[in-house]
Amino acid sequence: MRRRKRKTQSFAPMAFRLVLFLFLAGCTARALPLETKLNTPEHHVRNGMRLLAMGRYADALREFELTKEFDSTFSKAYVGSGLAWGYRGDSQKGLKDLQRAEELAISNEEKIFVNVGFVRLYLIDRETTSKRGLQQAESAYKNAVAIKPNAPEAHYYMAEAYLAAGQWEKARKLFQKVLAIGTAYIGEAHDALQS
Repeated sequence: MRRRKRKTQSFAPMAFRLVLFLFLAGCTARALPLETKLNTPEHHVRNGMRLLAMGRYADALREFELTKEFDSTFSKAYVGSGLAWGYRGDSQKGLKDLQRAEELAISNEEKIFVNVGFVRLYLIDRETTSKRGLQQAESAYKNAVAIKPNAPEAHYYMAEAYLAAGQWEKARKLFQKVLAIGTAYIGEAHDALQS
């Protein structure tokens, strides 16, 4: 009786098929479309804050208003629009938006963002807020650091407020605190201490 030889397949073609299958399966992963990732409230607020920093206040305001259309309860959008209104010369409207943001803020991150927004609005419009405004900025600063003692943005903007009010020693201490934290606003704090 003659035995038939069984044909054995080489391992290489099977391995190739397996690798090809895994590669193709990986290519079809359910990634969010780019449009979905970019068309979120968080994305529009980030863009708006960048536009504020560049001095493009009308464009920034457009981003914040668009965010409110997506999610009318997103507190950071109201902080951004409050700052944009302040830069555009309407601090009263800016204050109303910040107060609305304060009502909507739920997470600690949002509450810190709102309180830093109040400090920043004081910086934008020191002429009309005067001494009382500095006290309100200090109160907002204390609220922010009560939530997170090492919040560099709170220390940095309050230092700027003290600097604008001529309280150099208080400003210097807060700028040094920003440097000690070492996570954000380091360059700005360093420059402020050098000048």
